[in-house]
Amino acid sequence: MKKSANEVNEVAESIINTVREPLIALNQDLRVVTVNRSFYEVFMVNPEETVGQLIYDLGNKQWDIPKLRELLENILPQNISFDNYEVEHDFSTIGRRIMLLNARQIQRDSEKERIILLAIEDITERKEIANGLEKAHQELNELATELKRVAQVKSEFLANMSHELRTPLNSIIGFSEVLYDETFGSLNEKQKRYVNNVLTSGKHLLLLINQILDMAKVEAGKMKLSLSSVCIKSLLNEISLLVADMVRKKGLHMLLEIDEELPDIQADDLKMKEIIYNLLSNAVKFTPEDGQIGMKAKQIDSNIEVVVWDTGVGIAPENMEKIFEGFFRVDTPYSRLTEGTGLGLPLSKNLVELHGGKLSVESGGLDKGTSVRFTIPLVSGSKVV
Repeated sequence: MKKSANEVNEVAESIINTVREPLIALNQDLRVVTVNRSFYEVFMVNPEETVGQLIYDLGNKQWDIPKLRELLENILPQNISFDNYEVEHDFSTIGRRIMLLNARQIQRDSEKERIILLAIEDITERKEIANGLEKAHQELNELATELKRVAQVKSEFLANMSHELRTPLNSIIGFSEVLYDETFGSLNEKQKRYVNNVLTSGKHLLLLINQILDMAKVEAGKMKLSLSSVCIKSLLNEISLLVADMVRKKGLHMLLEIDEELPDIQADDLKMKEIIYNLLSNAVKFTPEDGQIGMKAKQIDSNIEVVVWDTGVGIAPENMEKIFEGFFRVDTPYSRLTEGTGLGLPLSKNLVELHGGKLSVESGGLDKGTSVRFTIPLVSGSKVV
């Protein structure tokens, strides 16, 4: 059964009113045929001053917008539809708004008259948020660039200050050793104890300064390798003997599994010693009395693999990514009793990578020990980082 024109109009109007965005229907003379409820609510107008009016005259001519005229009079006649046409305008009733217009032309079958449907979406807040995000992103980029520059300046300053910082401290340590050895006269028990305190503290401070300066050199791109033929087997045994006194004083047990057939490698002798010492001293430092530490070394293809392990305090899963950050220290009651900067592990990682190797850490969790594994190629590429 064919529907009457009124029924069709009622259906069309019902459809229009279900649209949440403001929607307006115009005839070919650009006069308002109908609008939906959302249009009345958003633009604060009523039917009496809207229906039958030329669109440009609506709301005291607040719709007389040059870009809207361009759309309706120039662009739309050449196209059946037009999407996402952006218009910014200061409306007298609602203030400045950014609107997104979507237009469709509908040709009636029985008549030559055409109807224009114009959907209006207010994107003011969306634009403001997008502009705010873009501005924030730009400011963050500028801040990141500045922080990077400041960090680079800091690193270069520390790297260039290495001589000035080390020289006076070496003098303090040297003269303390002379006093402690009683080269120029004997000391009483209290004097010798005080001199030993100065000597011990000076050596500890020098170690910390060396680590900070080495890390600064790496960050500043001024760390260089001095490559030579290194007997890795002898080096590993040498450093294990160096920490043997610390192991004995803490009542720990140290196990060594160093392959007797390890070949020599091309590496920086001093940097390799620093890596091994850092890892072994960390194992001693974070392992309670009666615990165990150990070191394994073997050749795998064209690499030497070294594993330093302990049965100490371990590392919680949430801290695994943080341990390579400078100055980070695992927060446990036991670790608060130990000294250090937290630079030993990240510095060792950088030095291993400087040789072209890789370093990783494994732990079963707190109180379940730690294993540090690194590989060094038999021939390291000479480079600067």
